[in-house]
Amino acid sequence: MTKRDIIKRAKRKAKTSACRYSVSALGFNHKGELIRTATNRPRFTRYGGGVHAEMEIMRTTKNVKTIIICRVGASGELRPIDPCKRCRAKAEELGVQIVTIREDNNA
Repeated sequence: MTKRDIIKRAKRKAKTSACRYSVSALGFNHKGELIRTATNRPRFTRYGGGVHAEMEIMRTTKNVKTIIICRVGASGELRPIDPCKRCRAKAEELGVQIVTIREDNNA
């Protein structure tokens, strides 16, 4: 899977999010194979219902080594994003690397 394919897939997945800020995450195993995708979920559907896309992957998938996160604006352009401190801490605990897709590293 090329960098361009990853960006296309992440943008397409982010557009399916029902949240104001459309975020997607792609989880890869140690071989670089895509094993899971997720989007962020709205937090007001139920108490504790909001989950970040990267946290969803870490909670539900074993053997994930790298997570690529992407935020997309309303018109489909890439927007800046960084993992929150809780997601970053959980990733460190599990030995998962979180990579962000940004406009400046778009291929």
